[in-house]
Amino acid sequence: MPTSKAQTPDPGAPFTWSDVEAILTAAGGNEGPGSLTGLTLPDFLGLQLHGMPLIAPLSTTCCGKSDAKGRGARSALVRGLRGLPPFDGKQFPRLPWGGTPVADDDIDRIETWIEEGCPGELIETVALAGEVSVTTEARVEVKGLPGPVFGPASDPAAWRYAKGELRQRMDVDVLDDAQKERLRHAFRELYKLNKWVGDKRSYNNLALIHQNHCQHGWERFLPWHRVYLYEFEQALQDFCPDVTMPWWDFPAERYKPRDPGNGAILPDAFKGFLTEDSARFLRDHGFPAKIDTLVGQLWANPTEIYDAVSDACGKDYVAGENRKRLIDALLEANSLWYPLRYSGQFGKGTINTVIHYHYPAQEDIDEILSLRTFRDFGGGSLYVDSFGFLDQNPHNTMHIWTGGMNPAFKTSAPADRNSAVRVAGRKFHQRDDLYSEPQFGDMFSNLTASYDPIFWPVHANIDRLWWRWQQDHPDGLPADLDSALTPWSYAVRDTLDMNRFGYEYVRGGCLMPVGLTNPVGRFVSAPIAVPHATKSFRSAEVRLHRVPQLPRSCFIRVFLNTPDADASTPLNLPGYAGYAAIFGHGECFGGPGHCEIPPAENRKFDLRERSMNTPRNHRIDVTRAARRLIAAGATSLTVSLVVIGASYEEDRELLRLDGVSLNFLD
Repeated sequence: MPTSKAQTPDPGAPFTWSDVEAILTAAGGNEGPGSLTGLTLPDFLGLQLHGMPLIAPLSTTCCGKSDAKGRGARSALVRGLRGLPPFDGKQFPRLPWGGTPVADDDIDRIETWIEEGCPGELIETVALAGEVSVTTEARVEVKGLPGPVFGPASDPAAWRYAKGELRQRMDVDVLDDAQKERLRHAFRELYKLNKWVGDKRSYNNLALIHQNHCQHGWERFLPWHRVYLYEFEQALQDFCPDVTMPWWDFPAERYKPRDPGNGAILPDAFKGFLTEDSARFLRDHGFPAKIDTLVGQLWANPTEIYDAVSDACGKDYVAGENRKRLIDALLEANSLWYPLRYSGQFGKGTINTVIHYHYPAQEDIDEILSLRTFRDFGGGSLYVDSFGFLDQNPHNTMHIWTGGMNPAFKTSAPADRNSAVRVAGRKFHQRDDLYSEPQFGDMFSNLTASYDPIFWPVHANIDRLWWRWQQDHPDGLPADLDSALTPWSYAVRDTLDMNRFGYEYVRGGCLMPVGLTNPVGRFVSAPIAVPHATKSFRSAEVRLHRVPQLPRSCFIRVFLNTPDADASTPLNLPGYAGYAAIFGHGECFGGPGHCEIPPAENRKFDLRERSMNTPRNHRIDVTRAARRLIAAGATSLTVSLVVIGASYEEDRELLRLDGVSLNFLD
């Protein structure tokens, strides 16, 4: 049978993806599921033929040699081009299907190309951020783009979700606009389900769990709410998988704990505002054009909104039907805003004078975190039941602060000291209820608090503070670990490790996808902005994600704000941040495939322990270097990696990893 022969390449030129394309194009057969042409390199590398990877998974040890054990020989592409089983005609015909067989010397070149890491002139980025270019030596240079916490790129939560890594609950004040809008979208989807009263996924039914089952004043307070947050977050992720629940740092500087009435009052993401679309909606309903001047302003409570609209358009536009249309517009613009929320408003006094609570300051948090026993911190057991200090302040305080008292509430009756939020007879989240003007905001009562979206970031911070306390008091446990947390099937002991629920708390971070296709010759990130809210971090880490077992030992040095770092860069520079020492695998002693990782995704019932060669994350603490540079005036940080081999020289052919991240922890 005649064979195809591509144009003879220059023997001195490197053999790259374009040469492979030329060989396969000359062979033809561009039809059906066996088509090998017309693809980009990333698509080609990810192609499967009837469940068989066209290019064999990357060997993570020295098993990857140019012999029968090698990656090239194991690839379905090479086996198919050579006509080896299962492409010998008994199960599948020889590749390319519908084309001309490829010459043996061209197949040899393709096999060698696979062994060398499938180099190409340019690999198109399919990850969330970053540009990846491959040189003729199959080295990768990465210039990472800032992740969405600090820039306009996509949310790294999507990457973490796809890779099965912990999702990050972030400080609400460092969320970018895209992250806020995804959170709003997820809330809207749950609100839409309210019209089906029996759907347990609806926002109202999820909020009803708190109304009927909430635990306060004893040891189940923290475990119960950890599960509640998790279950609600899962409901959000059913509609938007890359959403996590942010947390609200109550005593942060912008909230002015000493003078909270003149602080930010609420996180910006939960304030009311008008968009151009919502202003157009109001104009269509008779509002004057001056309503456009209010687009983009942020308001912490209805009073601020009504004052602004009244000043711009007149008092008639904050009363009657106009007021209802204004509420409609605000709800459409921001699903996290809630009209029954009078944050920071307590009649003629303050929270200190009217309620006799005080807004939590950092020293309050520090004192609570220094408590020694779980009874003092989180609450007592059935036998010595008592409120934990965390349950009282900041938890109770923040409910009262965010709920507030409606200054527009009118009554001619004497003040009722026992009055509270009305619950009976209400139809939550229906417009008639949201148009009402009650005496108190819903966060003022534990029976209605969860109907207000601000409930969730408040409790996320309570859960975070428990996690912080757990790090310093690993033996501080509730007394009855087998107690059931109704209405779910969790026991208290199931809640002690929050990581098993798939999340961690951070102040912010940046993730730069890389990919395992080629060795990382050099990694230098773009500048990563450090917002003010992030600067109070407790520690900072650079993480190397999913590093496969490497055949040789090495050191990976990490530099901050030292983009030109190499093996000769002194380690006494301010930007030197630390290193990871990686223990190499060495030569394999087994047969073909001995060191390969079993394809778990195709082995649902493989119950063996994970392979010792499973890719792992490496963490490098860069706290001192980050603080040193920020204290010197740095407003952004770059991350550089330098791989030092056993010869103490730079090794650009060794390191493979799926991504790099900079994380500010708390």
